[in-house]
Amino acid sequence: MHTFKLSLLLVSTLLLSGCDGLAKWAYETGLGLEKSRAGLTDQTVETADGIQWHLLRSEGQLDKPVVLLIHGFGADSSNWVRFVNELEGDFHFVVPDLPGHGETTRTTTLDYTMAAQAERLVNLMETLEIPAYHVAGNSMGGAITLALAQAAPQRVLSMGLVDSAGLTRQTEEFKAILASSDSNPLIPRSPEQFHTTLKWAMEDAPYIPEFFIDIMGAKKAENAPVADKIWQDMDTDPGMSLEGTGTLATLNQPALILWGREDRLLGVDNVEAFLEALPRARAVILDGIGHVPMAEAPTKSADAFRVFWREAQSES
Repeated sequence: MHTFKLSLLLVSTLLLSGCDGLAKWAYETGLGLEKSRAGLTDQTVETADGIQWHLLRSEGQLDKPVVLLIHGFGADSSNWVRFVNELEGDFHFVVPDLPGHGETTRTTTLDYTMAAQAERLVNLMETLEIPAYHVAGNSMGGAITLALAQAAPQRVLSMGLVDSAGLTRQTEEFKAILASSDSNPLIPRSPEQFHTTLKWAMEDAPYIPEFFIDIMGAKKAENAPVADKIWQDMDTDPGMSLEGTGTLATLNQPALILWGREDRLLGVDNVEAFLEALPRARAVILDGIGHVPMAEAPTKSADAFRVFWREAQSES
């Protein structure tokens, strides 16, 4: 973390002394600085399907290759900010909160299958008047990336699969905790439980002040009923169980599979399976990194994608 940002957060921590209003102000200010450094601005867009989107978007005109970044289950657009900061100026990024997440429309009545979310993203990019784009998704966002490539192959220039679902080979450790407990560690129901979520998601988490975690945890806990609905839809979604279906063999876009070797949720064995199934795939595995490489190791993740997107752009 940059010295200025770290100093700001430390000073803010000292000033808070339990004041919720100051804590929220410091959280929003710190996140705002991160977004500004990455050249991202907040936007609100309503699409014809009635979804009210919150998204982060690169400043300036569309004179750079466009990249759509898709976060994972229970996350939001902020997961990509440090990654984008490493690539600011090289690409034009569109980073939405998915429906059911963040500040985008959240309700228990929506269909949250991969195909439904992919269709909504096509609508979003049409509304933004962006006809073709690279796509990268983390975890559930990777499965949505695959669904988007199926639904709109003429629009998707390349696929980035970051510790991606789709094959969804869960680790034995994660399967055991889901089978033995009524509580899904990825759906916190209190700010305190969000600490457990972070431990499952990240092997090498960046420094986050304690009050930041509390604020984020409170937001996640508030959204738990919607998260439950999303998880239920995912659990029975064919888009999360593509192995052996032949679907991946039909996707001819260049693909980069980026994985954290220490992923506790989706094991590194997914990588070889993706390489075998996708016609034009390559892989980068990061040692000492967990399920969210773009947040845990933004520089290494960005370096891999910079090369990949430039090569894919030259081929398109």
